[in-house]
Amino acid sequence: MKLRYQLVVAILVITLMASCFVAGRQFESLAEAMPGDGPKASLVVGALLGLNDKAIAGMDIEDVDVRPLETFQEVLSHLRRQYVSPIEDEDDLTYGAVRGMLSVLRGAPYEDRYSRFLDPQEYHSFLEENEGHFGGIGAEIGLREAELSSALLEELSGLSCPVCGADITNPKRFEVVVIAPLPNSPAERSGLQPGDHILKVDDTLTAGLSLGEVVARIKGPPGTAVRLLVSREHESQPLEIKIARAVIQVRSVEHRLLSDRVGYLRISTFNDTTPDLLEEALRELRTKGMRGLLLDLRNNAGGGLEVCIKTAAQFIGSEPVVYIQERGGKREPRNAEDGANRFDLPLVVLTNLGTASAAEILAGAIQDAGLGTLVGVKTFGKGLVQTVIPLRDGSSLALTTARYFTPKMRDIDRKGIAPDVEVEQPPSKQYIPPLSEKDVQGAAALKLLREKVKESALTAA
Repeated sequence: MKLRYQLVVAILVITLMASCFVAGRQFESLAEAMPGDGPKASLVVGALLGLNDKAIAGMDIEDVDVRPLETFQEVLSHLRRQYVSPIEDEDDLTYGAVRGMLSVLRGAPYEDRYSRFLDPQEYHSFLEENEGHFGGIGAEIGLREAELSSALLEELSGLSCPVCGADITNPKRFEVVVIAPLPNSPAERSGLQPGDHILKVDDTLTAGLSLGEVVARIKGPPGTAVRLLVSREHESQPLEIKIARAVIQVRSVEHRLLSDRVGYLRISTFNDTTPDLLEEALRELRTKGMRGLLLDLRNNAGGGLEVCIKTAAQFIGSEPVVYIQERGGKREPRNAEDGANRFDLPLVVLTNLGTASAAEILAGAIQDAGLGTLVGVKTFGKGLVQTVIPLRDGSSLALTTARYFTPKMRDIDRKGIAPDVEVEQPPSKQYIPPLSEKDVQGAAALKLLREKVKESALTAA
């Protein structure tokens, strides 16, 4: 039996290598390292599964189920030999298969909207965005579970899968939505708002497209235009928004000193530049005599976890910023670096539906520490951590690997963080600049902050 499995695995490895679906060079190195009979089946399988040497050493080939590989290879073989047209690019088949596999995670019992595959071009764009510059319209988009009407749910009841015959007891539909436009971006200036449901990109419906496909259609050469048809709450008819693409340069931190020596600081995203820019901004505001700070996290769709922790350290000090729980593990605290100082001035934080992910970590940590008052509306509600895993062909896998909890162990995924003082922004088709006359949330936050500054001055006296 063991010999049979070894033969099956060896045949599969050779076939998959020829099809560009295995780590060819890794296999060759294994073969060179073990002359004579060639690599052991356990080493080959371990390499294919991405296991480390310790895991490979403790693996019994009898425990490895090769049927998924057999099925995949069978289907690929039929496509090559029998499909009506020649397969022009087998990478398309590979990437399509991976995306299909990940799409299973969206449904029960996983309910994961964030794990996704990035082809080489998409991964390159992701790296550019993380560095703070890229081409496009300047908006973070994501998936949101759509609410199905009772009539539609009734219509869908009793349906079964045409392939396996299983009953469809909990039908779901997902919408492509705007999480947040970036500050001073074409998307923001054109009036795109958090929560907008993107129905069409130019003349293509988004229904049935993956998130990556929608992003690819929105992006394009600077100077060209894209038309988005969006559905917006409080609007009876869809809105068509035409946006000119541009090279997006993201300065993640903006700041200025307002009257009464109140500081205003806006963090628009968490990228590699954010911690240093924040440190510089806070130092400059303190030098100018800042007596209190308004921190604006509205329309901040998040970013890197490590960057967020370094950023939060400048407010929270050395206390836990967030708790992370990986599969099968305990909730582990993630602290800022030792010696980090706690922010010691009156603080008010602005949040809205576009405050997501890493921005929610910072807002939640400030709220739990009693360090500042949150003003605005409930945040987006993304409490899952994605790890970006580069793959050999230049693509990558953004895989949900952990959950995060606020310092008081609040799970905010799909729930969001409720503000301490709720202030709705009046509906508007136009972009409302922060702290402008129409910014009702900003005005309320400033009023509260100035009151806190006065109370602090009286206490000090």
